[in-house]
Amino acid sequence: MSDSLQDQLKALGLARAKPKPKSKPKPKPKPKSKPRANKGKQEFSLEKAYALKKREEQKQADHARKKKLAEDRQRRLLNNEIRTIVKAHRLNKDDAEIARNFMFRGRIRKLHVTPEQLKALNAGELGIAYLSGGYHLLAKEHADAVHQLAADHVADLSVGSEDDDGDHPVPDDLSW
Repeated sequence: MSDSLQDQLKALGLARAKPKPKSKPKPKPKPKSKPRANKGKQEFSLEKAYALKKREEQKQADHARKKKLAEDRQRRLLNNEIRTIVKAHRLNKDDAEIARNFMFRGRIRKLHVTPEQLKALNAGELGIAYLSGGYHLLAKEHADAVHQLAADHVADLSVGSEDDDGDHPVPDDLSW
């Protein structure tokens, strides 16, 4: 039993014999590489990519600004046309005391009218136009002219049907 554990393992085939040290191979000289030709592909540096991105973003911002300016110009022209109609045919009175409430753009608004104007407004002979933060009482034909220019500048005074129960219908078998 003089064999060492390593010798015994080698004999059984479970261990390998120590490999002999090899001499280091000489590194092969690297061949000089030729510059590759880009076959239809362009390689961009990070700096060029950022410059292109910035240029594209600037172009989009300029386009959005021009579009906004054109829309503002159209809105001003439209408001000027409506202003000429309202200025010439406005029926509002400073001494009106009766508050007439109406829905406009999803909110309840108020306009002060005289008793005669209230009757005419409820009969549909008058209309209400919105311009520059104010509500203006107009004759029906002038309100229709404003409606032709811009429907969103005229308040819809039509009342829904009386039979409309909305979200909470009254059952037929319920008697009041």
